[in-house]
Amino acid sequence: MVTNEGNGRMVSTLPRVQITLMGMERIVPSFRELDVMLNLLARSATGQRLSSYTTILTPPRQSTESDGPEEFHLVILDHNRSEILGDKTFRPALNCIRCGACFNVCPVYRQIGGHAYGSVYSGPIGSVITPLLEKNWEKWGHLPFFSSLCGACSEACPVHIPLHDLLVKLRARKTLSGHTPQIEQQIFKAYRYFFTHEKTLRRALRLGSRLQFPFVRNGRITGGPPPLSNWTKSRTLPMVAPKSFMQVWADSKHNRKSTD
Repeated sequence: MVTNEGNGRMVSTLPRVQITLMGMERIVPSFRELDVMLNLLARSATGQRLSSYTTILTPPRQSTESDGPEEFHLVILDHNRSEILGDKTFRPALNCIRCGACFNVCPVYRQIGGHAYGSVYSGPIGSVITPLLEKNWEKWGHLPFFSSLCGACSEACPVHIPLHDLLVKLRARKTLSGHTPQIEQQIFKAYRYFFTHEKTLRRALRLGSRLQFPFVRNGRITGGPPPLSNWTKSRTLPMVAPKSFMQVWADSKHNRKSTD
C-alpha cells in the first residue's frame, strides 16, 4: 500500500475487519517486480525516490501482535478487465500504475480537474479506461472527447501507454457502435456537405456574417438558437469574419496587380 499521508496505516490497523479491493491488473509475480513498480510509481507521481509510506500488509493479526485486523479479505476485481486484456487494441490501458503523470501535463485536466465528469478514474487514463470497464456508451461515451489530443499524456506516461491514440480509437468505436446522437450526425453531415461544395460554403459564410449580429456581444457570439445555445451557456464563440480568408486573399492579389 503506497501513500504520502500515512492515513493508510491508520485505516488498516484500527478496524477489526479489513476488506481490500484491487483490480486484477495490480498483481505482480514477486517482490522483485514490486521493487521496480514502487520506484517507477514514486518517481513518476511526485518525483521522489520512494513514497513516504510504503506498507506491506500481512494480516490477519497474530496473537502476539498489538494491532492490525483480526480478519482480512482481499477482493480482486475483474469487472471487464479480462475482456480488455483480450483486446489487442486497448490492452495497453491495463499497464497503468496510477501515478497521475498524465493528469499533471494534460491541458484539460490540469485546469479543471478530472472528477467533474463523474468517473472514479480521472485524467486522460480515466477517459480511456472508464468506457472500457463500464461498457456503457450512453453514460461514458463522451469521456474520450474531452481531450485536445496534444499527446502530452502519452509522452509523460512512464509505461508508454499511447493514450492519445487510444482516445481516438475509442471515439471511432463509439461512432461505429451507433451511439452518436442524432443531432451530432446531422451536424457532421451538414459540415461534410458545405466543405465539399465551395460555392455553397462561401454563400453560407456571407449569410452567417450578417445573421450573427443579434447574438454578438463585445466581438464574441454569446448566444444563439438550439443546439448552439447549449454551447454558449458556458462559452463564447468567435465572430464569423465579414470576409473569408479566401476573399481577403483574392482582394490582396487584386490590389497587388493594380499597383503593378
